[in-house]
Amino acid sequence: MPDTFQAIAAVALGLLPGALYVWSFERLVGAWGIGLSDRVLRFVGVSAILQALFAPLTYRLWLDFVRSGRIAAGGVPLYLWLAPIAYVAVPVALGSLVGAGTLRDKRWASIVTGPDPAPRAWDYLFGTHRDGWIRLKLKSGGWLAGAYAVKEDGSKSYAASYPEPQDLFLVEVVEVDPDTGEFMFDDEGDPSLRGSGILIRWDEVEYLEFLDA
Repeated sequence: MPDTFQAIAAVALGLLPGALYVWSFERLVGAWGIGLSDRVLRFVGVSAILQALFAPLTYRLWLDFVRSGRIAAGGVPLYLWLAPIAYVAVPVALGSLVGAGTLRDKRWASIVTGPDPAPRAWDYLFGTHRDGWIRLKLKSGGWLAGAYAVKEDGSKSYAASYPEPQDLFLVEVVEVDPDTGEFMFDDEGDPSLRGSGILIRWDEVEYLEFLDA
């Protein structure tokens, strides 16, 4: 274990890229780490990969500016400030890029995240943010339905992600037959909307059907 300030600073600096990558990734897809230990392993692994990729550049900077004493002597050119900016910006951009690719189910993103990054089927379904119709059969025996979508005023449906308890907000409720769950339609043949939203706990649901819009 590091026992000096310099050693602690070096460890923290070495792990920073991976931590920034994981933060940027989870900012988009949610906290998909199984736990603290899993999350630590992820950013340690990403830090190791990024440090290996940029080792030639960082070694050259260390030789030219640290070992040579130029920084201690105040001989720091203005362009050198791009190095710490890139040290932060690259992992943030990479994490955001992989997160966006994961949400869009891009095949290339699975090279980084693995084929099944979502911890639950719930997160896999709602993590892609796709629009659709949801029909629910409650444990009480009744049926509910609604739109998982974004309304014109900007309000939208939302599903809680891991590790929070599963609950679902449908921004627009659809009229259904309470006994069979069949959609009810208006005169134009569109699903009949109530003009209100509804919050549902997964513990109350027996069956969920998702239909792409």
